Amino acid sequence: MSTHASIETDPARRALEMLLKFYAMVGNAPEVKGAIAAMSVALLSRATPEQISAALDRCMVECRFPVRLPDIFQRLPGTEAADVNAEKWLAWGIVEKFSSKWLRWNSERTSVYVEKGAPDLAPRILDSVRLSGGWSVFLRMTDEDFPFVQKRFFEAYETWTDIERISDRARLLEIPRAKELVAAKAMPEKRPATVPPAGPRVVLKAIPEPPSPAQLRDRAAVQKQALADWVARRSHAASDERGAHSPAEGRL
Repeated sequence: MSTHASIETDPARRALEMLLKFYAMVGNAPEVKGAIAAMSVALLSRATPEQISAALDRCMVECRFPVRLPDIFQRLPGTEAADVNAEKWLAWGIVEKFSSKWLRWNSERTSVYVEKGAPDLAPRILDSVRLSGGWSVFLRMTDEDFPFVQKRFFEAYETWTDIERISDRARLLEIPRAKELVAAKAMPEKRPATVPPAGPRVVLKAIPEPPSPAQLRDRAAVQKQALADWVARRSHAASDERGAHSPAEGRL
């Protein structure tokens, strides 16, 4: 069996050969050792050699280099990624035709308007244009601007579904919040509970401690001295009173 025949009957060798030829033509091959062989195995797990060949042909025309595995996956015929990729290219063609036919500058060239009678575009296309910078970007686009504007449009178009899903989730979260606000307005206003006036303040005095023996002796001595003083004062007063009532000396 010849080498060519063995390659034709062995899908792994066919895929590897196609990738080697592809990078020989376009350049920028992966520098990691064994990367191309690993790419061929990954591609064969999802596609036939014929589908891989078709995807590589599209990569030559559509991709910006370097081309890597995700780029090839997106262009495999019959896959969801390939359908989305084809759809975004179709949308780009619609935007280019629409821009050249229906877009006009105002007299001051400060803004862009769409002429009357223009067909309606899908919301996904309109949102992708808006996220790419608006119609003015497409109307003033030069050859140098083309790859950058196209890249932004493709990125916006691919992420549009995720953005819509998040927007829907945000709207759903707003509904319960609105119900809570309506319910809060319908509820009667709560008044603060009244506090009864305070009564007279009662102050409890501390119970004094009993006096010590020394204090008792001191108190007894003080009281004894006070009693002695009182007795002396009484005795002196009585003596003065008797002297005042006695007869005078020398009186007959």
